[in-house]
Amino acid sequence: MIKLQHVEMLLAIEQAGSIRAASKRLGKTQPAVTKALRQAETELGAAIFKRAPSGVAVTEDGKQILRRAGIIQAELRKMQEEVEQRRGDGTGRLNVTVSPLAASRIIGGTIRRFRRRFPKVRVQITGGHEPMAFGPVRDGLVDFVIGPEPREADAAGLSVAHLVETPISVIASTASRWAGETRLEAIAAADWLMIGTYKRLPYLQRHFISRGLPPPDPMVTSDSITSILAMVEDGDFLCTFPGLLIDRVCAKWRICALDLDESLQASRIALVTASERPPTPAMQYFADCVLQVARNEIGPPIP
Repeated sequence: MIKLQHVEMLLAIEQAGSIRAASKRLGKTQPAVTKALRQAETELGAAIFKRAPSGVAVTEDGKQILRRAGIIQAELRKMQEEVEQRRGDGTGRLNVTVSPLAASRIIGGTIRRFRRRFPKVRVQITGGHEPMAFGPVRDGLVDFVIGPEPREADAAGLSVAHLVETPISVIASTASRWAGETRLEAIAAADWLMIGTYKRLPYLQRHFISRGLPPPDPMVTSDSITSILAMVEDGDFLCTFPGLLIDRVCAKWRICALDLDESLQASRIALVTASERPPTPAMQYFADCVLQVARNEIGPPIP
């Protein structure tokens, strides 16, 4: 059976890109790391790494093995953090992925509240979008996603706490030929941008497909909200955007929201965690802070 020290060693090789570099990181000799790697591969019955021009590369079997090794390491870290936090030593680390709405309206107040109780816990906040953000939550690499709730097909293994519902607007430059358009069927053929990656396409196209309209096919996507807003402002593009942020955006950018005859399907914002992982005290308090800030900043949680 593979040992826990093998888990650390395998992940070190993956991160360092070579056995030599991993040996230095672990404070071990290169022959010792090579021997441990061979032991792990023998126990598992699969090659994890293969030679590459500059070090090693991960095999197909290795990708799955290393994914599970990462989950094990994350759980061991959480176990240690929980013990320390229950003893009163509030150290640890949280990884949080936020959508644009959460970044603007929720996370600031959450961090302010959270740090009063857990000032020694480090919090890493990353921008991200559904459905790609949910995999790392299941794997234990991310503790929370605050953003649009998962669709039923993406919800396995996730616990969802609803926070708020936001209208969805379509934004354009104030100088755009589309700025005064009110008909949804007219804008389907426009040049569209999309927040996130192409995997979010169903979230955009559902607004049109549900009405029997040809859906837009955005040629440019971006995780950078600033880039999206800059392209909208300087071009003739359209993009969907959280309605609860429209006033802030229009006040800072030469951007307007289209006054459409038909409302687009609203987006339900939620706090998403892994359903099968017990929270540490810091995680539980962070979740409580999110719920309280969302209630105070935006309104009571939706059912």
